[in-house]
Amino acid sequence: MKKVLRWKTLAAVLAIALFTLYLTPPVWAANTEDVSHLLKNNWCVSFLWKQCDLSGADLRDANLQEANLSGADLSGANLSGANLKIAHLSDADLGGANLANADIFGTDLSRANLTDANLSRTRLWDANITLANLSGANLKDANLLDSRLWGSNLSNADLTDATLHGADLQYANLAGANLTNADLHSFFFRGSKQVTNLSNANLEGANLTGTNLKGAALIGAIMPDGSINEEIAVNFK
Repeated sequence: MKKVLRWKTLAAVLAIALFTLYLTPPVWAANTEDVSHLLKNNWCVSFLWKQCDLSGADLRDANLQEANLSGADLSGANLSGANLKIAHLSDADLGGANLANADIFGTDLSRANLTDANLSRTRLWDANITLANLSGANLKDANLLDSRLWGSNLSNADLTDATLHGADLQYANLAGANLTNADLHSFFFRGSKQVTNLSNANLEGANLTGTNLKGAALIGAIMPDGSINEEIAVNFK
């Protein structure tokens, strides 16, 4: 009987420990050598035998213009206000990172993981965000003018008041995204059409309250009600 009770007690303790571990938020700890190397040489890339570990690093207001961070682990890093113009962040892990107010003009974020990242008020002009994962990301008041988001995952992302003039969102997944008061209208620039392209995008369940879609291409897009749009819907009236 005592043996059975001991086993039950052990099982209960183990269950509590596992539950506590499940509730504990992830702890990020950057490799100090990798951080120093980045700040000194403006690059820290990953290889098959070694990943650049910048997870949880404090890089607030850092000047990382044209830095090469391809494949780097920047999960949970604080990059608020950082200068990331024309930086290389393809395949990087930025899950849960803070990029609020960062300058990401012309940056390569293709295939990057930006799940639950804070990108509020960021300047993402002409950024390459092709096939990136931005599910659950905060993009409130972000400027994505002419950005390339082809095939990106923006499901449940918050794009309230975001600017997406001329953005390429072909085949992007915007299911459940909040696009309240977002501006996706197409426009003329120096005599040429800058079309916001949502062709074949998934907008099912998205909130389009107050969203400006004037002139946007929506052919083949899945609309919020689940219907498929069959009109080209490109005009500049």
